[in-house]
Amino acid sequence: MIIASAERFGLSQLHQLRGRIGRGKLQSFCILISDNQTQEAKARLAAMVASGDGFYISEEDLKIRGRVNFSATDSMV
Repeated sequence: MIIASAERFGLSQLHQLRGRIGRGKLQSFCILISDNQTQEAKARLAAMVASGDGFYISEEDLKIRGRVNFSATDSMV
């Protein structure tokens, strides 16, 4: 599987897509392609390369993006 512009996907989405391949007897590959050179994009893709553990990936995503404040009034339209 080749995923172009991988930085545009959430880490959970990339993890789910990667999990859809490789369930058979043959070896499979998931190739993430990104032209984005920002530190955040690099950190997000590095988390995907570092582990296949969904809990680890979600923890790294939380570290990179931070927590969401659902009670914040500035996010209301």
